[in-house]
Amino acid sequence: MTTPAKCPCGSDLLYDACCGVFHNTSVTAPTAEALMRSRYSAFYLKNFNYIESTQQLPDAPDQSAQDIKEANETTQWLKLEVLETIGGQEQDEEGMVAFSAHFKEGRHTGKLQERSLFKKVNNQWFYISGEHEVKQQTPLVTPAEMKLGRNEPCHCGSGKKFKKCCG
Repeated sequence: MTTPAKCPCGSDLLYDACCGVFHNTSVTAPTAEALMRSRYSAFYLKNFNYIESTQQLPDAPDQSAQDIKEANETTQWLKLEVLETIGGQEQDEEGMVAFSAHFKEGRHTGKLQERSLFKKVNNQWFYISGEHEVKQQTPLVTPAEMKLGRNEPCHCGSGKKFKKCCG
């Protein structure tokens, strides 16, 4: 996948100055929310090695990047909305981030709503678990509903025209 200019996490920053720092260097996310946003961007970019390296799942400690890829191969992530953050700051050891992530699979869209739990281990944040609900089989969002013209930049941040990307 082509790396977008604008970060997929919705921060309005350039990817290289936002989540790209965590994906492409040894710098780790300073807060639980920054880690959650970088993980969303990694799912968006299909960077499953990053997803694997930033989680410590008690219920699935051996989950590999290949397992994550197989479960997410056909999902195209469209938009992230951070709803609430509790704790998870640089001085904290635990945090929770609630978010909605909109996605497209085939001709349908859906929304994942999750309350993700994060824990700091050896001064690095990790995703531990989450309670989520997936609303599937919602109708495909049309350009009119998104108020996007066919020749406008796509809402997903790819830098392509809407008609050549998600349209």
